[in-house]
Amino acid sequence: MATINDYLDYNGNRTFDEFAFNEADILCLNELGYFCFEELDKSIDFSKMVNLHEVLLPYVTGEKEFSHSFLVTADRIRLLQKVVASRRFEGLCLSNYINDVDSEFERQFSAMVFSIPGINHHQLVFRGTDDTMIGWKEDFKMTYVQEIPAHRAAVAYLERYLEEHSGKVTVSGHSKGGNLALYAVSHVSDCVRQQIEKVYMLDAPGLQEAGLKEPGYLAIRDRVCVIRPEESIVGVMLYNDIKPIVVKSQASGIMQHALTTWQFDEKTGQFILAEGQTDLSQNLEKTFKQWTDELSSQELKMLFDTLFDTLMSSGIHSINDVTIDRKFATKLAKSIASFYSVGTEKKMLLAKSAKLFVEAFVGHSKLGNFGKDSIPFSLPDFNSLLANLNNRKSK
Repeated sequence: MATINDYLDYNGNRTFDEFAFNEADILCLNELGYFCFEELDKSIDFSKMVNLHEVLLPYVTGEKEFSHSFLVTADRIRLLQKVVASRRFEGLCLSNYINDVDSEFERQFSAMVFSIPGINHHQLVFRGTDDTMIGWKEDFKMTYVQEIPAHRAAVAYLERYLEEHSGKVTVSGHSKGGNLALYAVSHVSDCVRQQIEKVYMLDAPGLQEAGLKEPGYLAIRDRVCVIRPEESIVGVMLYNDIKPIVVKSQASGIMQHALTTWQFDEKTGQFILAEGQTDLSQNLEKTFKQWTDELSSQELKMLFDTLFDTLMSSGIHSINDVTIDRKFATKLAKSIASFYSVGTEKKMLLAKSAKLFVEAFVGHSKLGNFGKDSIPFSLPDFNSLLANLNNRKSK
């Protein structure tokens, strides 16, 4: 079961003349978008054109070491090292880098452009959600608002780059980054949209249902490629009318979200396809639709404000805080308990959602060490809520 790293092991020393640029290479570049380059070398202005081989070679030779984090995983570090050390990507450059996290405006936004001058490839990458609670809160805002702050930033960034760059551009993003990519290409002016060659949404949420009918989206739709793992969780949020490419993964549950677990034919770079989405993924997709159909915008806002504001006020400001905080479960239970001012039917939906999310996360994360039967906080009893609701309806 080969991954993107195995693909680079096999093809890293083959130039693009020897083996043509393909979608596996596009995914390699997209994954590099998760590195905070300003932290790798504080002396360099990455908004200008920089050759990554020259800058990052010390991280391959061992002169410098990476600091692991929620974003900088061991698999991503291996991938970056293989890219930097390869003949294939020796001309790879980075430019137009921006990383902006603003707690006041609840905005987490990062974007950059990877260029391979030898083949005239320019790939604009929108970074997915980072480890900040602000970033995750902004993600869930997409279920109840038409436009989040990062959307506005993405449109402005893409429009500015296309105006400055006259050639063809590929736009990509994983997770929230894929949603930003789709939203941005749908909202730039018509005169620059023609420069966009292809858009890649990698296990990314879709759009609000109304967004699928807008002229900008319809103008770009045939250039959009949607790729998901078979147990997609993030990628089934919101609405999508493009048939996805469903790929196999070495992992299960939420860990399939990591692109470095997706399976490839290491020789050809082609995906190993799955038969379709798993039952869990399909059930979550239905649940997300229920959220938007049965909960009002005000109720969804209350739900996510309560969850994230409680966590942040408890001292949890990033995913890294979650993994090191032994009292996280207690704080999470406090957040869940405060949701119960909603009616019984809404409670039932929240209970059902909680069960599905626990099934997706427990056993596939650091919190999974507890096991499904020993989670140190109590979830709502979905069956009891259902029985109570039926009793009320029968009276």
